[in-house]
Amino acid sequence: SNSITTAATPFFPWTWPCRWREMGMVTFSHIPTRARHSIQSAFSLRGTTATTSTISTSTMAISMENPQDPGNPQLPQYISVEQKPEEKHDSYYPMKRKPSRTLLYFRNRANTSNVSMSMLIVVLSVLLFHRIFSLYMSHRRWINAPITYIERPCRSPHYDTMQDSDAGKICITTLTDSKSTSAFQRFMRWRNFDGILELTWQNKMDYARKHGYQMFDGSELIDTSRPPAWSKILAVAHLMNQDDCDWVMWADADTVFMNSDQKIENFLPADPTKHLLVGSDNGGGYNSGVFLLRKSEWSRQFLSDWWDMRSFVRPPGMALSGDNNAMKALLRDMPDFQEHVLSPARCTFNSFAKFLTFSEQMTVMTNLNEQPWYNSEEYYHKGDFLAHTPGYDNKVDCLRLLLQEAR
Repeated sequence: SNSITTAATPFFPWTWPCRWREMGMVTFSHIPTRARHSIQSAFSLRGTTATTSTISTSTMAISMENPQDPGNPQLPQYISVEQKPEEKHDSYYPMKRKPSRTLLYFRNRANTSNVSMSMLIVVLSVLLFHRIFSLYMSHRRWINAPITYIERPCRSPHYDTMQDSDAGKICITTLTDSKSTSAFQRFMRWRNFDGILELTWQNKMDYARKHGYQMFDGSELIDTSRPPAWSKILAVAHLMNQDDCDWVMWADADTVFMNSDQKIENFLPADPTKHLLVGSDNGGGYNSGVFLLRKSEWSRQFLSDWWDMRSFVRPPGMALSGDNNAMKALLRDMPDFQEHVLSPARCTFNSFAKFLTFSEQMTVMTNLNEQPWYNSEEYYHKGDFLAHTPGYDNKVDCLRLLLQEAR
């Protein structure tokens, strides 16, 4: 029937589920949730009596057998009725995204050999890109910027200089890593330094002989545990312990003495408390490509502290070795900087050379006066003492262009 009656059962609500179990009817726990709510709303208790209302068979299914009754071996029989499915909100049941095909591929095929092969392919691809880009950068063609042929004045040092007075013995040193660098370092490095010192050595020797200076090659002192640029510290420290040098000038291999008429004494300080001369660098700080040190205990300690800054050492093959950043940090935190260090205008002994590609040359000629390097004391102009080529990959071609203009 379409109604449920309690027959002889007393009208106590708590006895109804038990009585229904005895009659083979389901209890509330076996009735779908939505139908159960309908039943509960159909019953109302008023005092000690209870009434029942009709329950529609279209909204629930009632089993005539108790599925939890262990004494009844028969399977429950259900009345087939339509039941409206409950609506589910997307916020409570979010849709799962399907994994990508790449992720499915690795899930299904990933094993030790496949992972190793994939890693090998990635490493080889990176190395191949590294070499292609390095070859491209090292074979770019440059020409001298117009300022190479234009003179501009360079400020005199702001301190008293020795001029023609006796400055003692002056030594110049440099080095190259062409003989000591491992094959791995030569493969990993971005820039091509091969043949640089061989190209500029004669220029340096001619300048030293002209003024009676001593020229030293510190290539034998290279420490292979670090990038070669760090060994400039060892080369200068070695000459500090020699009796032949009162002043030591370090000049990178990629430097060219452009004006041999200028003497080093013209910018050496007469004040005996000044021990270090260093030029500025692009972006702030100081550049370690060219500097001069007086032979003294202060200079030896400075070199020792600089060498001990191991946290700045870069891995082999990097464009920068870390020695310049280490010197910047050392000078920045030096408490007695003003007492012992001088930094004249960069055009005094460390002018940066400027080169352009053919397309850039055509562009800048229309607005040359607006270029930041035009008439700047930071960049080489005709008549400056020395030209330096930091930041260029194809240094051989750049140095050849400078050597053609050196006098």
